[in-house]
Amino acid sequence: MLFSIIVFIAVLSLLVFVHELGHFISAKLCNIYVDQFSIGMPPRLFGIKIGETDYCVGALPIGGYVKMAGQEDIPLDDEERKKEYGHVPPERWFKNRPLWQRYIVVISGPLMNFVLAIIIYTIIISKGSYLPEMEIEARVGKIEENSPAQKAIVYTYIEGITDKEKYSSQQPQIGWKTGDRILTINGRKIEKFSDIFLSAAIGGTEKEHIVILERLNPDGSVQKLISFVKPEIIGESEVPRYGIAPFYSALIEDVVKGMPAEKAGIKKGDIIISANNIIVDRPTFVELTEKSPSNVPMKLTIERNNEKIPIDVIPTEVGRLKGILLQEIKLPQNKKGLQIVEITEEMQTKTGLRKKDIITQINGEEYSLEQFHLLEIHHPGETLEVEVYRPPVLFGLLESSSKLHTKITLERVNAIGVTLGERLVKINYPIAQWIPEALKRSYNDLKQTILILKGLILGSVSPKVLGGPIMIFDATSKAANMGLNWLLNLVALISVNLAVVNLLPIPVLDGSLVMLLTIEGIRKKPLSPKLQERFQQIGVAIILLLLILVSWNDIRRILTDIIP
Repeated sequence: MLFSIIVFIAVLSLLVFVHELGHFISAKLCNIYVDQFSIGMPPRLFGIKIGETDYCVGALPIGGYVKMAGQEDIPLDDEERKKEYGHVPPERWFKNRPLWQRYIVVISGPLMNFVLAIIIYTIIISKGSYLPEMEIEARVGKIEENSPAQKAIVYTYIEGITDKEKYSSQQPQIGWKTGDRILTINGRKIEKFSDIFLSAAIGGTEKEHIVILERLNPDGSVQKLISFVKPEIIGESEVPRYGIAPFYSALIEDVVKGMPAEKAGIKKGDIIISANNIIVDRPTFVELTEKSPSNVPMKLTIERNNEKIPIDVIPTEVGRLKGILLQEIKLPQNKKGLQIVEITEEMQTKTGLRKKDIITQINGEEYSLEQFHLLEIHHPGETLEVEVYRPPVLFGLLESSSKLHTKITLERVNAIGVTLGERLVKINYPIAQWIPEALKRSYNDLKQTILILKGLILGSVSPKVLGGPIMIFDATSKAANMGLNWLLNLVALISVNLAVVNLLPIPVLDGSLVMLLTIEGIRKKPLSPKLQERFQQIGVAIILLLLILVSWNDIRRILTDIIP
C-alpha cells in the first residue's frame, strides 16, 4: 500500500509540475511578475525564494499553481489589488500584458502536458518493448454467446461500397469469427483492440456500425468482408460493446509429461494456429478441446520457428474445476492458499463459494496452484472436500471473517496436456522513427480523449465510466506492479487527458481563461468584474458537481469490488 501511495503522489506531482512549469516559463518569457510557483495546494510546507518568486511545496498533493501579479480568478477591488501586488509595476501585471501573450501563458500548461506525453512515449519507444498482441493488432478473440458480434450480418466486401442495400443480392453470413482482423469501423482505421472497444462505446446503440474486416480461411486465402452491427449493453457493462474479447495466441508455455501433447511432439514455444481447420486463440482452443469427442484425433496446425506444421493429437480425459478462476496467494506462517478471483453464478449457487474466498485445504492437504492443476489432470470426475477461509467484508463492519467446509467437483473434460501462456511481441523502432511514433501515439490518445468527451456530451457514453483520484490511484498502483513500461504508458495517457480536460471552457480550468480572452479579443475589452465573478461562481459549482459524480463512481466501484 505504501508503495502504491508513493507512486500515486509521484505521478500526480510530475503531471502538476510539468503543467505549472508551462505556465511559469511562458510567464517569465513574457515578463510577467510571478510571485509563487507551488506544487501542491496550501498550506505551504517548505520552499525557497529566488529573486521575486517563491518556489514551494504545498501540503495537499492534489494540484498546484503559478501565482502571477494581475491574474485574478475572482476580481479584486482597488484596495485588495494594491495589497496583493501594488508593489509590482503595472506593465508586469498579467491582465495588462498583450492579449497574445496572455493566450500563450494560459495554453502553455496543457501544451506542456502534451509535450510530456511525447517525451514519455519517445523514452518507451527508444528502449524497445514487449507488448501484448492486443496492443499491436485488432483481432477478434472469443465471441460471447448471443452477442452483437455473434449475430452480425457479414457480406463479401465490394471495394468502396458501404451502403447495406447494395449487398442485398448476396447471401449473408452470420457472425464474426475468432481470428478476424478488424480494419475499419465507420470509416475510422482500427490499429489495436482498444480502438474496437472505443468505437463501440462512442458509436452508441442507435445506428448500425459499418465494420470492414479480414478473414483468414483454412486454405490460407484472405477474404475481405463488410459487417453491419449494433453494439449493445451486455451484462454489467456500463458502455455498449460488440461482445468480443481480444485475440490471445495459443502459445505453448509448458507441456505436461506423459500427456498426449508430449507424445505428439508438441514443444514449448509452439503456437497453435488452428484446430480441426478452425482458427483458434487461447480460450477458444481450450473450449474446442474440452468438447472434442473422445479417442478422435484433433488436427492441429502449429507454428514453430515461422513454419506451419500439421500435428494430430488425441485428447485424453482429465478433470477441471469449471466456473472458478483461482490464484495462488501467501498466507501467514509460510502457508499457501488458492483465492477465488472469478466465479460464475452457477458455481456460487452450487458450492456456496464466492469471489475472494480462500481455499486453505483440499482433502485435508495444502495445495499450490501447480499441484492443484496436477490434481485436476489425474482425478477427473472426483469430488473434493475443501476448507475455506472467508475474509471480512469492509473491515468486518458488514460481515466478519468465517470458515466453511464445502465440496467441489472436477468435471470430466478432454485435454491434450499443455499450459498456455501470453504471447508478447518485441517491438523495436529505428532512431528516425522514435519521435514520429511518439507523436502518433500522443495524437491517438488526444483523439480518443476528445471522442470520449464527445460521447459524454451526446449521451452515447455513460458518465458512470468517469473516475476521480481513487480510480487514478488504483490504475497507477496496478500499472506500477505490472512494470515500468505499463506505468509510463499510463502516465502519458493521463497527461494527454489532463491537457484536454484543462482546455474545457469551465471556470477554474485553463479553458475558461481562453474563452474569456477570446471574448475580450472580440469585444476589445474584458467582461465586467461582476460578470467574471458570476462566471467563476458557476464554474466552481460545476467543478463541485463533477467531483461529487466522479467520487461517487469511485466509491461505487470500491463497494462493488469488496461486497460479494
